Amino acid sequence: MNQQIPSLSAAVVLYHSSLEQLEALVASLDKSAQSIGAELPLYLVDQSQSAIYSAAVREMTRKVVTGGSLQLHYIARESNDGYGAGHNTVLDKMLGDYHLMLNPDVELSEDALVQVLKSLRDHPDVTIMAPRGANELGDEEHLAKRYPSVLVLLLRALGLPFLSRCFSQRLASYELRDLSDEGDLQDVPLLSGCFMAARSDALRAVGGFNERFFMYFEDYDLCMRLASIGRVVRDPNVRIIHHGGGAARKGFRHIGWFMSGGIRFFRTWGWRWV
Repeated sequence: MNQQIPSLSAAVVLYHSSLEQLEALVASLDKSAQSIGAELPLYLVDQSQSAIYSAAVREMTRKVVTGGSLQLHYIARESNDGYGAGHNTVLDKMLGDYHLMLNPDVELSEDALVQVLKSLRDHPDVTIMAPRGANELGDEEHLAKRYPSVLVLLLRALGLPFLSRCFSQRLASYELRDLSDEGDLQDVPLLSGCFMAARSDALRAVGGFNERFFMYFEDYDLCMRLASIGRVVRDPNVRIIHHGGGAARKGFRHIGWFMSGGIRFFRTWGWRWV
């Protein structure tokens, strides 16, 4: 690879994740990696503790990756210690200059990695970056956020349409809906963790994710710590599709993880009630 082009790696944490969505992610990542003309190590961190699921993932990825741009590394963990702990597993591996942390339910545009490399190369003060996202229907997913309040998080956890309508302005402010859909990098307080591109040295400098967060708010906590050493930004020129999101739609267990993660976040960084 041309030494002037910075290197890139990626990791996906799995826990009985949809194979159909994972296949779409890997296929899009493979195609986008071909656009940068470089090999990209992809770490699949499987926390399912299931031999059947593990075999299915390995078989599917072998069939999907045909372009030779992805180097697959499969890591089977003996326990499920949460999203952040799964991603931290690869911090001592051979990462690129920049490292992607991905959910298994996203798809990349073909030029996404070209733009990621350009933005991070041109802005060495950026520590972590998120893209512009949309759901499968094309509706905007607001992946950058303002610092949350307890009220806003309760509204999102409950997911009740009539309450969301009553507090629409507060929710819009939290979701930074005033951000432009195009243009240069946008400095933001927080990023959602379905797709985050970080400088590997910055990620290691802060110790990766705080593993006290099992699921939810580990991404916000990471952004708060990375903001102390550089910029946290959204790049509207990087595009993804996100098929997941919304703790309220996933049942009471996810709502419980969401609430406990929120409490831990506020205890760490300060309470804001309304």
